[in-house]
Amino acid sequence: MIELYLARRYLFRGRAKHISFIGVISCLGVVIGVATVIVAISIVNGIDGGLMERIMRFKYHLTIEAAEDDSLYRAKEVIKQWEEVEIASLSLQTQIFAKFDDAIIPLVVKGIDFSEKSELDFFYQYVKSDFNNEGFFAGEGLRRKFNLGERIEFYPLEKKLRLQEEKIRGFFSTGLYDIDNYYLIGDLEKTKELSPHCQFFLGVRIKEPFYADKIKQKIKQAFPEGLFVFTWIEQNEALFATLKLEKIAMFIILSLIILVASFSIFATSTVKVVEKTKEIGILKSIGFTNRKILTIFTLQGVILGFIGVIFGTCLGLGICLILEKYPFIRLPQEIFFTEYLPVAVNYGDIILIGALALCISFVSSLFPALRAARLSPCEALRYE
Repeated sequence: MIELYLARRYLFRGRAKHISFIGVISCLGVVIGVATVIVAISIVNGIDGGLMERIMRFKYHLTIEAAEDDSLYRAKEVIKQWEEVEIASLSLQTQIFAKFDDAIIPLVVKGIDFSEKSELDFFYQYVKSDFNNEGFFAGEGLRRKFNLGERIEFYPLEKKLRLQEEKIRGFFSTGLYDIDNYYLIGDLEKTKELSPHCQFFLGVRIKEPFYADKIKQKIKQAFPEGLFVFTWIEQNEALFATLKLEKIAMFIILSLIILVASFSIFATSTVKVVEKTKEIGILKSIGFTNRKILTIFTLQGVILGFIGVIFGTCLGLGICLILEKYPFIRLPQEIFFTEYLPVAVNYGDIILIGALALCISFVSSLFPALRAARLSPCEALRYE
């Protein structure tokens, strides 16, 4: 306790007034560094987590393909009975070339089984309007871009292109740029008639998305031959690996801000050692050991770092809260899948950042403290 008392007294009651100012600047550097790292990492977490949530809005956790369609029908009846599974539904995808005045735009048509209540309920949470009993649902982005009305003209994916027309059943919005701007959703049986060139598959949504690999192994055991299973993790592996690498790189680069701020702690500790040389001699002459002197001056840097971490964390969390509650920074949706800058605070990251800042502060004050501990009492007492 006496080392802590002397460290606090030497730090905040300097003989020269400008010493305290240097301490404030040192602490402020740590505050800004910690806050910057917290905000930046929270933004990366928001983009990462928000991207995963948005990607999985309209896609399946597992996609199952087969050489024969009958295999998918049999697999569906078995898999949908499993307690881990929420939805198991047959789907298909094909392409058409939509005609908008003089423009020809390729669109994806996804057919889902409207007779499956669970699949229909899942899709209808994104439906904004439904004014027909047949036809395609079109994305909200597609409607705005081409002023889409109640009908759409298109060429199916066939050798001989024949212009066809279909009703628009309604409009949907998922918040995904590609889906809302380039997708049409139709009934499975109706979509089959568009073209023989299509991808037929069984889509499975499970209660715990991160258990997708376990469910994949269970499917392979139940159907050892004829099925090809792909998880959402495998389909987006490159994307999430890139985001993880980006987060690590950003953490390392931004941590250099805290490292730069630590130089001011080093300068403050060095000045304090010079200023308190005579006091060091007195302390050693009355029995203070080198370890106690080392502890006193090391604690000064730790105190500055601790104060910087506390205020920096409060500032960083405050900025994150403002960005989350009042989103005003817009992003290009076609790149980030979201309209505003996302923020997600991970308290594990905050603890890691705080610990790193304290360690850097400790190391920065250690070298001046070692110099103080090595001072000879006779030389220190002669110092003026």
